[in-house]
Amino acid sequence: MFFPVDDHLRRRAKSPHELAMVNLLLINLLMLIALLAGSFLPKDSPLSPYKWLGVWVPLCLSLSIIAYSFLRAARARAREPWFVAAHWKLAVGRYQTLLLAYGLGIGLIGLDWLLSLSQKSRGMQELLFLALQRVAVAPILIALMVLILLESGALYQAGRGEVPDGLVKRFPPPEDLPRAPNPISGANPEAQA
Repeated sequence: MFFPVDDHLRRRAKSPHELAMVNLLLINLLMLIALLAGSFLPKDSPLSPYKWLGVWVPLCLSLSIIAYSFLRAARARAREPWFVAAHWKLAVGRYQTLLLAYGLGIGLIGLDWLLSLSQKSRGMQELLFLALQRVAVAPILIALMVLILLESGALYQAGRGEVPDGLVKRFPPPEDLPRAPNPISGANPEAQA
């Protein structure tokens, strides 16, 4: 649904999506690359002791950005105009999906570790752990790609003065906020109601 908001509010509504894109593209993608690259490192590699550091540092950075976004969304709901608060709420909702993917990936790695302990041979333990570790990355990677697409769309919507219809139903705008006509169809939502 389109709303006649000025450029200043549109720029402020883009902020949560820009932050999410930085988090998804730079930090989370880097973390997954480090996780996969670390699984291919030989034991005698000079980088081998640092492979988990390449995962934990980006993970902590990402979780810090997510925590900041949750706090900022709560503050925006109380202090910001509805349009800006709606876009913070949208970004936070997408982070919930990412947290779910983190949980699934961490759960699969934990299950992988337990399964590898069931092997008697040390070589089989390492082989099983490495194989299943690569599989555990898949849910996070799939969620990451979907979220990048969704957030780039939300960034475009915020720039146009649009809020997804589902979010408008769950988080209704104030009654005094007028709706703008759809630029594609030209239909005015207030005239249809």
